[in-house]
Amino acid sequence: MSRKSLIFAFITLVSLIFVGLTQSTPLVPLQKRFTGDVAYCDFGDKVTGRFTWTNIPGNKCRVTGQFNTGLDSPNVGDYSFFLEDGSGNSVHDLTQEIASQIHINPPGASPFQCDFPFSLTSVKDVTGLCFVVKRGGTTLSKGIIKDVGQ
Repeated sequence: MSRKSLIFAFITLVSLIFVGLTQSTPLVPLQKRFTGDVAYCDFGDKVTGRFTWTNIPGNKCRVTGQFNTGLDSPNVGDYSFFLEDGSGNSVHDLTQEIASQIHINPPGASPFQCDFPFSLTSVKDVTGLCFVVKRGGTTLSKGIIKDVGQ
């Protein structure tokens, strides 16, 4: 191979590497997740588990979670799940949505996921509320919904 061919091959290789690197970086900076986009609730007493609220496109809030322990009855109809404010007033009843999706295999349950319109539950609206689990009229567990920035 001649010296000119080697120089040409080297310049071509450097050019291809440069083009590959510059084309793989986005022109628009990636959007940073701001505080207020995600909130979570941990249960840690009789009932254990975690539920997460995430704002998603389409003005919806996705709620996902799972109960790991504390559900002793296999009948999901024995339980109620709702959000309450600091005064103990029920703000939103999640029982229908959760009961239609989970299967209880004591002491835990299958995972849950549901998308709500923001008018029902956005991360901003649920932060600071309590997520309550009751069996019959007895409160099994309460967890405070916290913003991930806290």
